[in-house]
Amino acid sequence: MRLSKVLLISSLSLFLCSCAVMPTFTEKFDEKCQAVQKKVVLSIEDAGMFGELECPSKDDCKAQFLGQILGSVIIFPVSAIISGSIAVIGNSVYWLNEQGQCGE
Repeated sequence: MRLSKVLLISSLSLFLCSCAVMPTFTEKFDEKCQAVQKKVVLSIEDAGMFGELECPSKDDCKAQFLGQILGSVIIFPVSAIISGSIAVIGNSVYWLNEQGQCGE
């Protein structure tokens, strides 16, 4: 029972959390307003968390593997919160700037 829980958590974190959320800044020209519109979008990137384990003993391998899993479980939600905050603030500022330039 204990081994199946460990395997389930490990595979779930490997599948979902080996990625990180990143803000991407885009621009496009609006013909109507004759201004550049900027926007922040979120993209999911591979974080490259899981590398080859180099360990002299079995206990070292377990510790490194557990560290990689815990690190990946932490990276995805933290990067989503930080990048989401950047996107919300950035898009709000861009929207206010657009309203000032092209307010009709």
